[in-house]
Amino acid sequence: MNKYILKAIFCSALALPLFTSCELDQLPTDSLTDQESWKTYNDATNQYNGLLAILRSDISGSNAYLTDVMSDLFNQRLTSASYGQEHSWRFTGSQFGGDAIWANNYSVILQANFILQNIGKFENSSTLSDQQKANIYNIKATAYFARAYAYSRMITRYCKDYEPETAANELGLPIVETVSSEAKPARASLQTTCDTIEANLNHAMAYFDKVAEYNDGAEPKARIESSIYKPNADCVTALRARFYLYEHKFDQAIEEAETIRNTYSLASGSREMLNLWILDEGSEIIYEPLQTPDELSGSYGIFLSYNLVTSDLSNTEFKGMNPDFLPTKGLVDLYSDQDVRRKVYFSYPKDGYNTFNLGFGTQSGYQLLTFDQLLGVSADISTTSGDTESGVVFTKYVGNPTLRKQNVWYAQNYNMTKAFRASEAYLIIAEANLRKANPDEAAARDALNELRRNRFEGETDYDGSADYIGDDVTGAALVKVMQDEWTREFVGEGFRLDNLKRWHLGFKRMAAQQFQNPVLVSTPGWQDLEVEANNIRFTWPIPQQETQANKNIKQNEGY
Repeated sequence: MNKYILKAIFCSALALPLFTSCELDQLPTDSLTDQESWKTYNDATNQYNGLLAILRSDISGSNAYLTDVMSDLFNQRLTSASYGQEHSWRFTGSQFGGDAIWANNYSVILQANFILQNIGKFENSSTLSDQQKANIYNIKATAYFARAYAYSRMITRYCKDYEPETAANELGLPIVETVSSEAKPARASLQTTCDTIEANLNHAMAYFDKVAEYNDGAEPKARIESSIYKPNADCVTALRARFYLYEHKFDQAIEEAETIRNTYSLASGSREMLNLWILDEGSEIIYEPLQTPDELSGSYGIFLSYNLVTSDLSNTEFKGMNPDFLPTKGLVDLYSDQDVRRKVYFSYPKDGYNTFNLGFGTQSGYQLLTFDQLLGVSADISTTSGDTESGVVFTKYVGNPTLRKQNVWYAQNYNMTKAFRASEAYLIIAEANLRKANPDEAAARDALNELRRNRFEGETDYDGSADYIGDDVTGAALVKVMQDEWTREFVGEGFRLDNLKRWHLGFKRMAAQQFQNPVLVSTPGWQDLEVEANNIRFTWPIPQQETQANKNIKQNEGY
């Protein structure tokens, strides 16, 4: 039996959480035992929980950071074996680490389809309470949102950049809206794919509105509460803003982003930024899939790893930092000394040590310390010779102590990935105002300054500092400021490659950190990588096993 990706994930995605294993050859080709798995209201809530679990996996880990690893922001360490082909842009259609992203997103889509295909039988049931019916609306809203989210994640990676004049004639994605293990859809046009995403967002908002309508008349204890740990109506608004920017619908992008701007407060100052990135809490989080000590997903060890040697049960010796990728000097130099992101996102010098902030402890009790306070040593980088070199490490994901059962701070650096944060709205407002037919530079500067003011902490007022964007910054210079601010804010979150593709920009990898001993891969085409804006690899290959098994799917150009 030929198993291509859509079919191979059919069982694992759609049977979750009701089945633990499945052989595709033993299933009907046109349905998945709907009568057995959708008998009661509890079956619907179980499938909803399954969808949330798949979304969590899709949003976290390499799904978030792979595109940044490919970009100009990081250098690969000499001892790393992770994503070398992608980092050097030498990957092919048959050797590419991004194939899992295709599979993960279609897992989300297929689980959402399974819900939408079956949940209607409960929608008008006379046996359900008003609260249960409202929760059915919430589940439907989440399924529509999840489907839109997954398609929107893939469209930027596997399709050419959207241009309104040509979208109808460019290849989009295979649109899958029914449950079938034998479906072999062709790729729709890019425009049709975009229209599908918008339609799903509209459906999601309509059902979230039904939930809100129910809540308006319900007693507090009976309401369907919104949460940053689950998709909600604000997620639809945030995704609309992001997607309208992609579609060049700049005025609509601004309108949606302004709604987020007026609803959520930005983290301000070092303590709130540390809470945001170490403890995964704060006012600007719109959606981060819930993790617990028993349900962890997507470590960020490629950025932060420790070289520790345990000689006996009571003696562990630190030998240096051992990440796969290090930030470029050019990236670190983008931040001023007054920018709190400099000391939250990266290690920094303090009293002769190279140090960074981390959470020490467990869910039962923790404290925020710096690395030198914890160990009394410098967080220097291991070399191939066993020595260490002083250098900057990317520390945005140091690990949330409340996600640990034991205080193994050096082995459990899990953080809840933030799918949407309010700061993105400010950058969307700035970019859309600069790119629309009649640019509004004042509005763009206002949004950028508001974001930077909340990321500023110094002895002087922000408006009197070098970080302030004055009225004399206009035209191409203002566009460059906006683009750099995207980088400063979202480094390590997977935005960089998508941004460059949207701006039709190539890149030369930023200047690397310099070390006396070998630390970085020095092979030509790694540290000095240059990529033109028209490089075919800005558009990823459709997984080869997919195109081989489904002859209706056309591969992208050049693979």
